[in-house]
Amino acid sequence: MANKGDILPYDDNGELAFYLDTAPGELADLEVAASAAIHWAKGLKAAAKALDPSAEYRVTLVAAKPGSSNWIAKVEQLRERLESSKINQAAERTKAGWEKIPVIARIALGLAVVIPTTAAPTIEYWFGDEGFSETQKQELEEIYRSVVDDPSVEAQRRAIYRDAPRDQKITGIGTGVPTSEDWKPKKVVPANQFAEAEGLFDLERDGEEGERTIPQTLDVILVTPRLENARRAWTFRQEGIPGTFNAEMTDTDFLAALDRPGGIRETMRANIPMRIELEIDQENVDGEWKVKRRGRRVVNVISPAVAP
Repeated sequence: MANKGDILPYDDNGELAFYLDTAPGELADLEVAASAAIHWAKGLKAAAKALDPSAEYRVTLVAAKPGSSNWIAKVEQLRERLESSKINQAAERTKAGWEKIPVIARIALGLAVVIPTTAAPTIEYWFGDEGFSETQKQELEEIYRSVVDDPSVEAQRRAIYRDAPRDQKITGIGTGVPTSEDWKPKKVVPANQFAEAEGLFDLERDGEEGERTIPQTLDVILVTPRLENARRAWTFRQEGIPGTFNAEMTDTDFLAALDRPGGIRETMRANIPMRIELEIDQENVDGEWKVKRRGRRVVNVISPAVAP
């Protein structure tokens, strides 16, 4: 993929890593990590297919480090090539085989799955100091831009960042070519950018005007409830993310259950976990999407459940 004469900063052995950062001494939950890694693998195949729809691709797991911080895979393309027959050296036959995708394309595909366009403006931010030539960085950028908007890629990227917050030990997500056993990317998407409220999943181009509403499902801790059957602001926080946020409770079934003894399957206590579906109203201010005043609504409380 790179120009002849360009020296690649990595050995092109066909590997690519999906990295889950954790606090020192912490290990990621295997179920959460595995689910996110599956979406990453599906996203890689979707991105490769968007790059060349005529080819077949596969993603094979090579290794996973203890604690599931590094999931290392090979991304390969099925190619056909002519080879001399062992029976008749004069005869030629077509043979199919799996071949590695070059490192520039491999990194670009990995970035398209893991790094949303709104997380940072350019590839230069993520790989500017990795030793690539300007030609290689331009090629990496072109491949990334050509596949990042594919709906199948976007769907898997959203799924990764919906899975990761289920384990509060996961503090960042990254990708790249592993160069050692203890490899980690120099830059990761931090946990405080996982939420859709930060605009992480939206791939609308800069400069879009107007307003939008983003749906979001979050695991939160209840800080301040309003125990009445009325649309009032409740206060929540997310583990591992500083601060709290308010959202108007609009789930009518949940509110009505507050009026019934035993209507909610939960006892009043500190640190009640909740899983909620939000709608977040945003407006574009000078090219940046910001949450509107009183722009968060809880439209559905998934848990604690309402008693029948």
